Amino acid sequence: MIKKNIFSFSLSIVFAMIIGYLIYKQIVYPTVIPMVIKGGASLFADWTVILNANDCVQKGYDVFLENPCDKWNRKHVYGEILLHIPYIRSFAKFYYFYFPLILNFIFLYVISYSLFNLDYKKSFPFLLLLVFSLPVILVIERSNIDLIVFIFIFLISKYNSKFLSYFLIIISSISKIYPILLSVVFFFENKKKDILINLIIILIILSVLFGLQFESFVKIFNNKGQFSGFGYGLYEFSFLGLFKFINNLDINFNGSNFNWVKYLYILLFVILPVILLNILNNSKINLLFDNGNFNLDGKFENKIYFISSTIIVFCYFTFSNFIYREIFFLGLVPALLIYKNTSKSNILNFYFYFLITKFILTTIFIYFYQNNIFPMIKPLLIVFKHTIDFFLVSIVLRFYYNFLILFARKKLLQITY
Repeated sequence: MIKKNIFSFSLSIVFAMIIGYLIYKQIVYPTVIPMVIKGGASLFADWTVILNANDCVQKGYDVFLENPCDKWNRKHVYGEILLHIPYIRSFAKFYYFYFPLILNFIFLYVISYSLFNLDYKKSFPFLLLLVFSLPVILVIERSNIDLIVFIFIFLISKYNSKFLSYFLIIISSISKIYPILLSVVFFFENKKKDILINLIIILIILSVLFGLQFESFVKIFNNKGQFSGFGYGLYEFSFLGLFKFINNLDINFNGSNFNWVKYLYILLFVILPVILLNILNNSKINLLFDNGNFNLDGKFENKIYFISSTIIVFCYFTFSNFIYREIFFLGLVPALLIYKNTSKSNILNFYFYFLITKFILTTIFIYFYQNNIFPMIKPLLIVFKHTIDFFLVSIVLRFYYNFLILFARKKLLQITY
């Protein structure tokens, strides 16, 4: 364990230095869309908006309606709890610079610890592509709160502490709502009675807290355009984004309308591949669960996989997300690494390498798009990116379905407690 921690810590330092250099030298721009102030990029913009909102609250502003303390006048789209950060003015340099640096380093440590297993060194080159992919660099450059949620998922999955789970679920949920999904960690309790009790308790607590902040959450919902990915093309991660973009896409050539092509595309490259995936691999996926590879035994790899896939499936089909929410795909990797090597399953090998390919292509597509390389194919890049997203999420959803079946069979249908 000490060797593992030292290795992960050392790897985190290397990653931090490389990413820090890429940002400092502005190599990541304009692939990462910069938040510009006085001609230069503003670091940690998604974290500083929260600090600026705290400043405006002290001046009497309702930051859910206006936030003039922020350079871009971005309204507050998080829970009220983040408006009570103490001593910001007294320790401004710490809060605006050192704290997000520490947060980013912890995030990189969590990634290093979770992904880089010394027993599977052959996979390291592929995993490096995940670390230096655009979604990861973007969430670090912006210091978006989603990286905190990812850290919480790691902690909840790693440590079997009820108090820690309750605390982190409550704090994250009243900050950003969707982390209430972290409550699925209680599905790993051994007894049905314990599962139900924990879920009821956490839902009661959160219902009370949400009720006390109901007015604030209504205002946040009214500001959904600020945190929605709709209309951001390659920077968007959502089910609706694919079909909304294709629906609004007009294909004309020499005065003739060829819109039928896009519907043929949906059939041949979106719907049909997903159907074939399920038909051809149904028995293989079922066998993985029947043989106990994926299970509800409380192992770290299974817990972080199930929690991460819950967030991916829910957010993809419910919200229009910015691509930094794609970092939750990293939570799938620890389980895939172990089981693809122990089970020698072709479907798991395909799953793992397709996930890697998705991050590579997302990074390349956005690089081309933002740097105006091959401008004529920009619409195609958006379509391809959304298509790849949909196919990958369909795989996640298929495995998630099996998890739910396993949960119903092993936990909900228990006769004895």
